[in-house]
Amino acid sequence: MSLLPINALAVRLDWWSFGTDGLAWSEVPVDVILGWALLWGAVPILLSRWVNPLPVVAGLLAADVLVMGSLEPLVVLTPSWWWGELLAVLVCLVPATALGMLTAFQRALRARVVLQMVLFAALLLFVIPAAAFEATGRTWSGVLAGIGGPLDSVTMQLIALVGIVALRAVWDFAIIGGGTPFPWDPPGRLVVSGPHAYVANPMQLCAVLILALAALLTGEVVLLLAAVAGMAFSSGIAAWNEKGHLRRRFGRSWIDYRSTVRDWLPRRHASADRASGTLYASVTCDPCSAVGPWFAKRTSAGLTVAAAENHPDELRRIRYESADGRVFADGTRAIGCALEHLTLGWAVLGWVMRAPVLASVIALVTDACGGAPRSIPRRMSQSPD
Repeated sequence: MSLLPINALAVRLDWWSFGTDGLAWSEVPVDVILGWALLWGAVPILLSRWVNPLPVVAGLLAADVLVMGSLEPLVVLTPSWWWGELLAVLVCLVPATALGMLTAFQRALRARVVLQMVLFAALLLFVIPAAAFEATGRTWSGVLAGIGGPLDSVTMQLIALVGIVALRAVWDFAIIGGGTPFPWDPPGRLVVSGPHAYVANPMQLCAVLILALAALLTGEVVLLLAAVAGMAFSSGIAAWNEKGHLRRRFGRSWIDYRSTVRDWLPRRHASADRASGTLYASVTCDPCSAVGPWFAKRTSAGLTVAAAENHPDELRRIRYESADGRVFADGTRAIGCALEHLTLGWAVLGWVMRAPVLASVIALVTDACGGAPRSIPRRMSQSPD
């Protein structure tokens, strides 16, 4: 996927050019790029059953360097072409091979998830919009020049918010489920927490919403059509295949979950099947002493509020622990985890509080405003019954 923009950049910077006719994007022939992507991405992984992928990749790279100069008029190189080759290797070949190898050998789950998130983001935010602009004769520079004003600002913030929800859903697949959104690399455990406690297909819903919001931002009708097509595909063939697969894998647990959680239309309250967790908040230390009662007086799904003084460890911040032992969080991140047990609005706030970068900023501001770590007694004195 990333080969297409890299080659468009190469043509723009005069590293090389193409001399073919046919379907093209930014003067880059699509059929040539598809073949190149297949050779670089799929072949090393498909051969990994018999041959170590690293020598295969090295051989492909050597062949690419030696052969590209003799491909005229298909590809016409300039003296600075090796800059484009180096960029393609670093941005396309290395990540694609790493993702393929890690997936094939089931290694480094978090790295696989991060690479997949980059892939999905590139697809939604660049590849599909670029194809839409090409179909209607528009350019990125022209589209970006037309964006501005309060409505566009709100739309971009909504896109970012939906993206945070999608990231939370993908990350929960890894941390809680032990897998990824790829159909051939699925979670080994049923995920009913996070966004999945409110809607059964949060990643598909977020993808459709991002495309629809991008259509509003850019005024591109083709993006809206892409959102409708994605929703139709997800509701049809994809849903049929996924539901049959999940029913066979998880049986009654999945049937009970799906009886209360729908596709596309989120619940207001978290599902009763949501994994339980405990929030440990101090009852003797201000301002933390107000946190526990605030959660305790609200209806929640599977949230227990306990005194931090009764935790077996010496806590210095509010602590959240899931019952399955897979999620631990301290400070503002712990509050974010606890908010997921309440209503959808509070849950979205919780996902924002746990988002990359934002979580660190929120924690830093909270510490500066008086929420820094504090020492509390290991145990509370217990009154007799």
